[in-house]
Amino acid sequence: MFQILIVDDEHIEREGIKRLIHKFKLPLNVLEAENGEEALDILQAHPVDILFTDIRMPFMDGLELCKRARAQFPDLKMMIFSAYGEFEYAQRAIHYHIFSYLLKPIDVDDFTREFSRVIELCEKDQEQEKGQQLLELIHSPSRREAWLPEKLGWSGIDFDCQTVQMVLIDYDRPVFDAEYDELPARVKAIVHTPFEYVNLNEHQSLFFFLHDRGLGVDKLESIGAKLKERISDMFEGTVTVVVGQLVHDGNETAREYRVMEQVLEYKFFYQESTVIYTDESQGKEELSDTIPKLMETIYWHLDMKDSFGFQRGVELFFKTIDGSGQHSAIYIKYMCIELAKKIWEKAEKHDNQAFKSVVEDIFACKSLMALKNEIHKIMSLLGSEPESVNPEQGKKVIKDILKLIEDHYMTDISLKWIADRVFLTQTYLSYLFHKEVGQTIVKYITLVRMQKAQELLRTTNLTVADISQQVGFINNSYFCKTFKNYHGCSPAKYRETTG
Repeated sequence: MFQILIVDDEHIEREGIKRLIHKFKLPLNVLEAENGEEALDILQAHPVDILFTDIRMPFMDGLELCKRARAQFPDLKMMIFSAYGEFEYAQRAIHYHIFSYLLKPIDVDDFTREFSRVIELCEKDQEQEKGQQLLELIHSPSRREAWLPEKLGWSGIDFDCQTVQMVLIDYDRPVFDAEYDELPARVKAIVHTPFEYVNLNEHQSLFFFLHDRGLGVDKLESIGAKLKERISDMFEGTVTVVVGQLVHDGNETAREYRVMEQVLEYKFFYQESTVIYTDESQGKEELSDTIPKLMETIYWHLDMKDSFGFQRGVELFFKTIDGSGQHSAIYIKYMCIELAKKIWEKAEKHDNQAFKSVVEDIFACKSLMALKNEIHKIMSLLGSEPESVNPEQGKKVIKDILKLIEDHYMTDISLKWIADRVFLTQTYLSYLFHKEVGQTIVKYITLVRMQKAQELLRTTNLTVADISQQVGFINNSYFCKTFKNYHGCSPAKYRETTG
């Protein structure tokens, strides 16, 4: 149930709205106020999801109420109902991000349509909040044991009866700032397993699928396949779906999430939307398409003289086929011979007899490990170590990157944009930044934006909406949720407690 505050100085008007809520069985608990002053007191004393207010009222009118309510409660859904002749007056309320405007006398169809929309939005916010509870468990392992039962109980997860499977969705552009609200409904249409979710940042969303114990692997794999096939159609660009293993205990969530983040680093080696599993025994049906595309990417890194990306790609190739059992040994050896031939040509070797010996050594391999060692020996012909920088140079590169982020955090900066300016490949830049700073560039950019927002809230009188834009967010509501995720309270509450 959600809480709605109805504000009107006419008792009969409030009763009419209450009757409609009861008639259509809307999931709303009703609070009432006769004017803006009384309404503001109620908002400060009770959690309210929806504010439904008239405009013309004594003491404090509806517009002033909306202005003050928006400043203090940025996530509040505000709706106005007023007489036709007051429409121009009501247009002033657009600045306060009013959800909808209904005319008196209220048309029943308009009422049901608009209230269905606002309730749906409240439900999405509730889902996001539940996902955040689990996200806190992942990012706060030192605190996890102290309040794990409370959080999991609140989100409805019973590990005695259920297991949790995390799925990380990563887009190559910042989609969740402006369009994240579409995601849960799309996922529900694709996968009928119950879930909770949280948007980690503009590029990533993390889902928690809830399974009954004893679920078979086939169903686990179908989740990844369905998401890969259909969810990437939501937005332009490339999506990477990382499917985690089943988690049987709340204390396992942090470990599995760290594995998922590590696996996500391999997204650079897939030029198209793809699904990656942390459990290599899953997703075998994907290999027939994945291996050839992966080899094309490895060759591209070789042609571009990106030795770090090339070696990481070869590493992923062997990791992918290890234990898959899908391809015959002879097929894998043929692929390795083709790879060896590319390396031989790139190293400008012309001794055909010597290359025949290489082929014979590959065919003679009795294990995947032996085959991997042969490929590593041939790779040494390239005469270069993986792209690297010495410690001092590395510190300077990181310093330059941090300066770029500091100067451009308010714009749509990306990993590619930064890589082009520090003259490193995206693969190596991502690796180096995570190694030196301890987190991904996307997460660091979000952290900088949140720190800048804190500063603006403390030192300026800018509205929350203006601050949202100044720190690089398109969607004010999403900015408020992200701020709360990082700082534990809304921007308005933060300003109130630090002002």
